[in-house]
Amino acid sequence: MEFFQVDVFADRAYEGNPLAVFPDCSDVSSDQMQAIAHEMNLSETTFVTEASGDSYRVRIFTPHEELPFAGHPTLGTAWVLRELGLVSGDVYYQHSGAEKTKILEDRGMLWFERNGRADPDLEDSKPTIRSEIAEAIGLVERDLDLQAREIGRPGLLRPGVANAGLEQLMIPVRDLETLARCVPRVDRLAALPALGVYVFTAVKAGGLRSRGFFPGVGVPEDPGTGSAAAALGLYLARRLGKVDFEVVQGVEVGRPCRIHLSASDGVVRIGGACSLVLRGTLERLP
Repeated sequence: MEFFQVDVFADRAYEGNPLAVFPDCSDVSSDQMQAIAHEMNLSETTFVTEASGDSYRVRIFTPHEELPFAGHPTLGTAWVLRELGLVSGDVYYQHSGAEKTKILEDRGMLWFERNGRADPDLEDSKPTIRSEIAEAIGLVERDLDLQAREIGRPGLLRPGVANAGLEQLMIPVRDLETLARCVPRVDRLAALPALGVYVFTAVKAGGLRSRGFFPGVGVPEDPGTGSAAAALGLYLARRLGKVDFEVVQGVEVGRPCRIHLSASDGVVRIGGACSLVLRGTLERLP
C-alpha cells in the first residue's frame, strides 16, 4: 500500500506535526490499522476507507488506540486526498467516528469546521480542582489563570473543559516562563476530567502559545493539536465573544506549528498549511 507523510501546520517540511496517510484502505482490518500506526510511531496515522467527490471516510489511530476525531489528521488527510484528486470542490466532508466534519479552503489554506460546546469554569463546580490541575502539570496554583487583557480582551481566564469532537481541558497560565515550566505527571493527568490537557498563554494581542499533553493515548507531548485548538476556540468564544487567533504550539519539542483559529459561540474553524515530506510503500500487512 502506498502512503504519504506530511507535516501539518507547517509552511515547510521538517516543521509542524507529522502525519502518515494511507489513502486506500478499504480492505484493511482494525487490528492491522492499529499495528501499522504503532509501526509508524507518529502521534496519529490515518486510513482512508472510501473517497469520492465531496466526501471521504477515515479512521484515525494513535500508536495505542483509535480516536473518533483529531485535528491535524483531518487537515493532513484532506490535503493528501486533494493532491491525489480523490476529493474535489471548495467544500467537502470528512466522516469519522465523530460524525461529519466540514473541510473548506480559505486564505490559501485548508480549514476544518466543527460545532461543539464549552463548559463553565471548573472551579465553579469543584473548588478543589485548581490544586489538582496545578499538580498534574508540575505547577502551583498561583501559576494558573490568565488576564485576558494580554490578548486584547477584558476578563480573567480560568481552567475549563471544551469539546469539538474530543473532551479537552483548557488550562490558561500566566506567562511564557510558566508555560515552559510545565512537566506533566501521568498519574495526576489521568484523574482529570478530559482526554488530555491543553495549556496556553498570551504572547500578544491575537497571539497565543500552547502545549498539549495526551499521555493517556500514547502522546506525551503533541507538537500541534488541531482538536485541542478547536476546543480552545470554543472555550475562548464562550468567554470573550468572537475570536480570531494564531496559536503557536510545539516550540518546546522542536516542531513549531502555526495553527489558525476562528470561533464564535458553538462553532470553530481551524486552519493550517501542509507540506509533503515523503511517499513510500508498505511492503507487507501485519
